Amino acid sequence: MSTKISKSPSALASQERWEKLRSHKRIISRVKLLVEWEQGGAKERANAVTVDVSHSGCMAVVGADLPLHKRVRLIQQETGRKAEAEVVWRSHEAWDAGFELLQPDATFWGLQ
Repeated sequence: MSTKISKSPSALASQERWEKLRSHKRIISRVKLLVEWEQGGAKERANAVTVDVSHSGCMAVVGADLPLHKRVRLIQQETGRKAEAEVVWRSHEAWDAGFELLQPDATFWGLQ
């Protein structure tokens, strides 16, 4: 499933190239998460909600400014399931982040 935002030929070509580079298909899904990480010896937490998910990770809106390559724990708020992940993408705005699961597991998201 892909979402086409622009219909210009160059934008469509660019989107198709990126989709081929992704390791897994994305599914638009809203999953509430708690993100945990260590900062200066203290455990930090922030709420997050996914925008889309895949076998290998997700893109989410996070209530904290996480740096690239930060190791985090994603905790599903509904089920309590946990997964170790790394921040692999940040938008120019502080709230959007991409997470890669260290041990990819499509069942983590609880989707059918």
